[in-house]
Amino acid sequence: MHAAGDAAAAAAIYRGLAETHPNQAGLWALLGDALRESGDPAAGAEALANASRLAPDDHDFAVEWALSLLESGNNVAALKTLEGREDALRQSERGQAVLADAYRSIGQLRNAIDHYRRLLEITPGNNNARISLGVCLQETNDLSGAIIQYEHALELDPDAVDALSNLGLALSIKGRHDKAIIPLERAVNLEPHTPSTHCNLGAVLQKMGRTGDAARCFEHAIEVAPGDAKAWSNLGNARQDQLRLDEACTAHARAADLAPNDADIHWNRAMTLLLSGDFAEGFAAYEWRRRTANHAPPAHESPRWDGNDPNGQRLLLISEQGFGDAIQFIRYGRLLQQRGAEIVVQCHPKLVNLFATLDGPPMVIPTGAALPLVDAHVPLMSLPHLFKTTDATVPAEVPYLRPPPNTLTPPEPTSRPCIGLCWTGNPDHPDNVQRSCPFDAFGPLIARAGIEWRSLQFGPAAAEAKGLITDDPEWKACLDGFANTAAALQALNLVITIDTVTAHLAGAMGLPVWLMLKHAPDWRWMTGRADSPWYPTMRLFRQKTPGDWSGVIKQINTALDAGLDH
Repeated sequence: MHAAGDAAAAAAIYRGLAETHPNQAGLWALLGDALRESGDPAAGAEALANASRLAPDDHDFAVEWALSLLESGNNVAALKTLEGREDALRQSERGQAVLADAYRSIGQLRNAIDHYRRLLEITPGNNNARISLGVCLQETNDLSGAIIQYEHALELDPDAVDALSNLGLALSIKGRHDKAIIPLERAVNLEPHTPSTHCNLGAVLQKMGRTGDAARCFEHAIEVAPGDAKAWSNLGNARQDQLRLDEACTAHARAADLAPNDADIHWNRAMTLLLSGDFAEGFAAYEWRRRTANHAPPAHESPRWDGNDPNGQRLLLISEQGFGDAIQFIRYGRLLQQRGAEIVVQCHPKLVNLFATLDGPPMVIPTGAALPLVDAHVPLMSLPHLFKTTDATVPAEVPYLRPPPNTLTPPEPTSRPCIGLCWTGNPDHPDNVQRSCPFDAFGPLIARAGIEWRSLQFGPAAAEAKGLITDDPEWKACLDGFANTAAALQALNLVITIDTVTAHLAGAMGLPVWLMLKHAPDWRWMTGRADSPWYPTMRLFRQKTPGDWSGVIKQINTALDAGLDH
């Protein structure tokens, strides 16, 4: 019966035999295998546990027991079952496979990698092991190593869909989008009824700016599997990039209904809600970031502040996300002080001197240093939710940050208006290519007479302006760190910048700043407006179509014709 595929009927007979012959380990093992194959791995694990207890030196029984535990979701117990057996299983193909899968299931990827490599020494043609090894290497950021494994797998089997799909994603992460499209399109052609293949292709097309094509991929995935929450969430992201925000919200809501406990889906929904200006729902959904792998704020052992009366409490404000986020939301520290709280700020060391200028002043501690005792803690970006912030109640009094004392003194300004330019941000930011403006596009501005242009650019990109705008070593020295940069910004009549930390610093200091935005901007800039409730001295200049920086430069040129005070 078992050999003929009727595992359930076989299990009933095995169970009867095992009950009448309870000391026969082999019967319990057969029962466990049949139960697993009939779809009951938990019961199979119990039977195999009996087999392993009756024959503790039989490593094969232990491996099958561990496999049943893995299949039933008891990953830690699966590894415990094989404790002390790893040397004995060194030549066991099945043992190495189960060990590798078990370590991978609990996130011990280095150990998983070691066992997948050992498995491939035993069975060099094991493509499943090779692809799994590639995935673990990819998850530990060894993209080059992962690509080698996927390419080797495809040499053995050109139609290995998992290898094609994962190769495409790895190439995309390395920025090789054009090459990534080839294996992803082949994966879709081989498995057109698998939603993940459509979604993977769509994700890369979206990174390339081919948002319409990406949306069609996600729609295909939904046609194949209408209940696939990830596909709905991806479609919501694509519609957001097209600024079709009502459709994006509908797609995200559908995704959240299908996967109510998926934190990443709620994060995506939060981005669209906030971009559409729905701060109440958006900041509530934003709290799901605490359960995500990539956006969770740092933890602290004290209770989390829940918005109760802060009077008399010492509260720890924990900086999170990027420098710009920290600068934008440190403003709430002043509100807590006004309500009677003593605040302690934990932030990146580069921000310590700047944040010490907040009214109060607060105690500011660099991340990693010892903290004083506090009554409660709160991540900075949870404060808008706890204060029930709407676009009409944003605490927008500026300046709330100032240049610290003992900063470098910038060069004396000339008689001409002095304008600073920043055209790119952190190259490691996932959206830096789309949000950055090529320096060549600034040509019509730099050609204007009567303006002294100064670079606010840091890093290798600063060399792009050499010889075209002021390249004064004394000025460049003033761009070393946030404290000195803050003092340098005060020497300017205007800051023109793409969406990076420079915009937040100038806005927090209450300085005139003109912000250049891509077509589908970050959530905090919303849509359809030329001002920002977060920074009263800021003007927004938006792309009318994706990638149209020349149009933004024309808008800025027209604004300069009207004068810096308009």
